[in-house]
Amino acid sequence: MNEEKKGCGASTDAHGRPVVAHFTRKANQLNQTFIYNQVRHHQRYRPVLVYRNPDNPGPLAGELLGETPSLSCAAVAGGLRGLLARLPHRRLRQLSGIDTAGVLRFLGERGTRICHFHYGSDATLYLDIMRRSGLPSVVSFYGYDASSFPRWYGGVGRRLLGRVFRAATRIFAMSEDMREDFLTLGCPEEKIIVHYYGTDVTRFRMERSYPEREPVTLLILANLAPQKGHLFLLQAMEKVVADAPGLRLNVVGGTVPGYPEYQQELMQFTEEHRLSPYVHFHGPLPYLSPPFIQAIEQADIFIHPSVISPKKEKEGIPGTIIEAMASGLPVISTTHAGIPYVIESGRTGLLVDEWDVDALAGAILKLVHSRDLRETIGRAGQEYALNHLDLVHKEAELEAIYDSLLEA
Repeated sequence: MNEEKKGCGASTDAHGRPVVAHFTRKANQLNQTFIYNQVRHHQRYRPVLVYRNPDNPGPLAGELLGETPSLSCAAVAGGLRGLLARLPHRRLRQLSGIDTAGVLRFLGERGTRICHFHYGSDATLYLDIMRRSGLPSVVSFYGYDASSFPRWYGGVGRRLLGRVFRAATRIFAMSEDMREDFLTLGCPEEKIIVHYYGTDVTRFRMERSYPEREPVTLLILANLAPQKGHLFLLQAMEKVVADAPGLRLNVVGGTVPGYPEYQQELMQFTEEHRLSPYVHFHGPLPYLSPPFIQAIEQADIFIHPSVISPKKEKEGIPGTIIEAMASGLPVISTTHAGIPYVIESGRTGLLVDEWDVDALAGAILKLVHSRDLRETIGRAGQEYALNHLDLVHKEAELEAIYDSLLEA
């Protein structure tokens, strides 16, 4: 009846590790590296997984599901009985009673000690689990769920988040900026913990020589969504190419749901403003594949100029920025959301204000025309990423938070 795999009913494993249950809405969300890494790199805790939608898990999710006890809510009760039990709850973004009972049974059988919900918007599905399990619970927010989701359907999202804030034991903000957003939304201050999940920086550490060469290659590595700042970057490129004709911008990333026409908009801007000789669209590359790593190795400057989108979506701390820093690339970004908390402008990277096209063009030219500055900022950024943003250190911080909640 349940889609359970491996594991035992004890509250600790053979090594004495307590059990933490990670919740997502869809199995394929486990492919997102910031969730995958938190589950995969536990040190003193043993993970189990709960999700509602099991479709198309993907490679990283498949790896986790193959080695971790898991439960798909869709498998708790099948057939007509299960369908009828779920129908009233679909529009309410909640689990049905039959699914809730199945999840609670799974948590009990696995001896779960703490629940970790990923995405505040998806945690609304599991409100009854938070309320009825008797377990401490933490909710991680990652960007849009703290910015645009509260405006969902004229404020319905905000009301749903209010329920999450009341039910959860602790709320994780990625930065002080997100913490302020939570306070504005009415989250009790004592529940908020500022915690950045970290990046597996050792995978990206490279020895760079910072050659004096032409063309200088710029790289943006991000899904094609407005908050990533591609259009802002293209507007700056129009100003830059007159002073740096030997320039190349590689745009790596694919389209995302909700923005099916954004890529066409970017390509049309490129053509209309005669940027085609300088701007090259490569589409998505599989994460950590040889072409993915090669794109980072061959770049001279990394750019990720995040902005608040027309839908009021904000980023948290983009993982590709940390990965680029760890590789030794000098980074140009914006004073957006949590980015200023990981980049000190002028030392570990260059930051400009959102939509300040002249400032972004100036930052690009500053690095294009100075190999020494590229090396100085690249090495300082790499040192900071390796010493302060590493996944291993952040995972230890996460488990210390778990410890404190269990002790309380």
